[in-house]
Amino acid sequence: MPVSDAPPLAARRLAFDRLGGFPDLFRHYTEGDPEALRFFAHAFRNAEARAEAASKAAALDRDLDTLAEVLTDQNQAWGNLDEAVRSNIEALRDPASAAVVTGQQLGLFGGPLYTVYKAATAVRLARQISKETGQSVVPVFWMAGEDHDFDEVRSTLVLDGNNPVRVALPASEDRTAVGRRVLGDEITETVAALEAALRPTEFTPGLMQAVRDAYRPGATMRDAFAELMQSLFAGSGLVFISPDDARLKRLVATIFRQEIEHHAETLDRLEATSAELERAGFHQQVTPMPVNLFLMEDEGRFTLDPEGDGFALRGLDRSYSKDELLALLDAEPERFSPNVVLRPIIEDQLLPTAAYVAGPGETSYYAQLSGVYDLFGVPMPVVYPRASVTLVESKVQKVLERYDLTVADLGEDLDVLHRRLVLDLSEHEVEGAFGEAAKQLHEAINALKSVAAGVDPTLGKSTEATRAALQKELAGLKDRVVRAEKRNHDVMRDQLEKAIAGLYPTGALQERILSPLYVLNKYGPDLIARWIEGLDLDTTEHQVIAL
Repeated sequence: MPVSDAPPLAARRLAFDRLGGFPDLFRHYTEGDPEALRFFAHAFRNAEARAEAASKAAALDRDLDTLAEVLTDQNQAWGNLDEAVRSNIEALRDPASAAVVTGQQLGLFGGPLYTVYKAATAVRLARQISKETGQSVVPVFWMAGEDHDFDEVRSTLVLDGNNPVRVALPASEDRTAVGRRVLGDEITETVAALEAALRPTEFTPGLMQAVRDAYRPGATMRDAFAELMQSLFAGSGLVFISPDDARLKRLVATIFRQEIEHHAETLDRLEATSAELERAGFHQQVTPMPVNLFLMEDEGRFTLDPEGDGFALRGLDRSYSKDELLALLDAEPERFSPNVVLRPIIEDQLLPTAAYVAGPGETSYYAQLSGVYDLFGVPMPVVYPRASVTLVESKVQKVLERYDLTVADLGEDLDVLHRRLVLDLSEHEVEGAFGEAAKQLHEAINALKSVAAGVDPTLGKSTEATRAALQKELAGLKDRVVRAEKRNHDVMRDQLEKAIAGLYPTGALQERILSPLYVLNKYGPDLIARWIEGLDLDTTEHQVIAL
């Protein structure tokens, strides 16, 4: 995957508020609102701020040799330790190096499209910051495999023509960390269901072989995800990391210890910043919890709650004294897992993070964490919004051009959109004709009203009742005319439905739900390289890219 100075992909841009579903704080942050920016350590659009963040990240003392050894072992175990990855891991041994980090839960078959957009943004941004600073800057993908909500990651969605098809693993209610789940024979059926849903192309055999190689009986969800993503990003230098490793947990045991001993201070910092956010008119993305740690037990992963001088496991009739928990930390640090508040602190203690490439929700919760970063003595990185993208296939592009629409327009209710277009495109000027009729009706009733009232003042109310009845009849006639006009535009409605199916599968913005495998199967795996080389790093607006 060669490095080039390719210009950004030809993209139209849409403000996030045109699309809906993006948090207010995220929108204000990308727009450069000082009220939002003050909750972050660095202005992400400023090259000097990015350089400052890279310098501060590199200055923190950390065990880079152990980090590099673990990364080498992990990436080699996932089967694709190519020269670009090996070189980047070695670069991290240098105390002057920095990293651009992103991460995601271990969604089935790579999760939704935004997973690859995050990764591609991280690779591209690492190159940009390296040019700006002269430092080695390594892109790293943090695999959030310790989460236990299997239902969030067990399915993916592809399109069979215009029909959304959800491919899923069987549901399970056990609390095992997702990354540790071992795939059984059911994965063979799930892979077959994926292949059946994808329409065959010249790219299908190679893509499905990569899927079968990764998602096989006996593999863990973590290893399967890593192997598939490695194959998609081969040659890019993207380094994958799983924090679920005893050696890495030992490197951050001091953070776990501080949270066990002083969790009330963390809560105070988090609540103070969260309250300030609300006073500024923004929401709390994360609800503060008493303790920001989970413990891995045989039964699964459980939240730690303070109980007297010790801790209880939420949902499990088991507790530990503080001394017992600290002794367990010394003996088995791998059994401790951070929640969403402590995860960035752990991440940036392990890695020299100059920038974290974040989605809209992540950006919002980072705004709550500045005080927590200060408390743990870890520098807060630049929080850089990922590229937000909608891909427009040629058949959809033709619909947009034919009816002079944008991607945002197709996010409207179909009936409302269809009605508007029917009226706009009608040869009979329905709106104008009925508008003029309504005007004339009012003028006629007004004239009659003065005559009727002159004959008998009590007839004024009767005149108004007549006006209301005629208005109702006129509106009913207009609806019948519009419905008839709609029937004349059934082809248009069918075209709109098909376009919406590609842009908003099951009603959600494409990037949030559609599997990248659908797109790669249709247009080829080199799309990943094109996104790395061409996605615009000005991520302050949504990018609309024609395929």
